[in-house]
Amino acid sequence: MNAFPDGENAANESKIAELAKAIEEYEDRLVPMPMPLVIKKPETLPDVIELKMFEQQMKRKDMANLLGITDTRLSEVMHGKRKINMELAKRLYKTLGVDPKFILEKA
Repeated sequence: MNAFPDGENAANESKIAELAKAIEEYEDRLVPMPMPLVIKKPETLPDVIELKMFEQQMKRKDMANLLGITDTRLSEVMHGKRKINMELAKRLYKTLGVDPKFILEKA
């Protein structure tokens, strides 16, 4: 509102307030405010792998290749049908930077 010369602020003040109110009412009725993106803290190794896939915009097949395992094996790990072995634990640490303490606690 201070963009106008001194005499024009008073004349435009009521118009600006009226427009601001109209915009606010319009947004309340028609434009939903976006919800903030909330990323939960990973609680399991599959959660960590899924988060890393999201961060790096990778598909499961790409993540399997990065970890040096088959897509089937990664799928089994992700669905809890197979536990990780020491070699995969090392790859999670070296390749993805997963905290070794977290790996040991969740394996």
